[in-house]
Amino acid sequence: MFYAMPHKIEFAPSQAKWRIDSSNSVLIMLGLNTLSERMKVDLHAQDCDLSTHLSAVLKKAKTLDITVLDVNPNNVMHSMMQLGEAVSEQRQLMFTGWIDPMAKQLIQHIAGITTQICIIDDAILLENKSQHLQWINSLAEQGIHHANSTTVNRMWSLSAPSEYVLSDKGILLAITEQLDLEPLEIDPSKDLRSYGLDSIAMVSLIGLWRANGAHISYEDFLSSCTLEKLMTLLKSPS
Repeated sequence: MFYAMPHKIEFAPSQAKWRIDSSNSVLIMLGLNTLSERMKVDLHAQDCDLSTHLSAVLKKAKTLDITVLDVNPNNVMHSMMQLGEAVSEQRQLMFTGWIDPMAKQLIQHIAGITTQICIIDDAILLENKSQHLQWINSLAEQGIHHANSTTVNRMWSLSAPSEYVLSDKGILLAITEQLDLEPLEIDPSKDLRSYGLDSIAMVSLIGLWRANGAHISYEDFLSSCTLEKLMTLLKSPS
């Protein structure tokens, strides 16, 4: 059931011309209840590619304050209302999750209304790998966008507004993403290294903040290694 995700080279390239923008994206997660039930049956599912990629895009969406819609059969009317609002606002609809016949029909219907659709092609599941490849390649022929989770996360990060990235909320969520913790689990006055923040995570955060205009070095990070000190440092003039 939980097959290895196809590689990028196996897919027909996307022909879509629009650019993924975090400030205009909505992450749509289809059939998570179904996936959860199937994962309980398959003992190896928690470590599969799909689980890893879904987790990565969901964490990035939370970090950048991107709206997440959980579309499931138990609450169809509410889900359809939320989707309708997103379409009417010309948002970019980023699809993940369980792709059953109903999901395929839904996506085809929305594709008739807006071109702003992207399938995150390594964060979906069909009945088997062959169907997975055939469906994505068919969508590509129709001009519907697809991209893998690494590309989507990179585009989301690059397009995030600097004022958000360097806000208190943006700083907190970037740190919690690296630590795989919830915001309320972080004590603002506690050394972040005590939570497991290592040098690789520090370098990643420094690169993110410097790319958005902050003046911070590795030495600065080491000497200000609490949430409250970093917030002050990142807002101070050079």
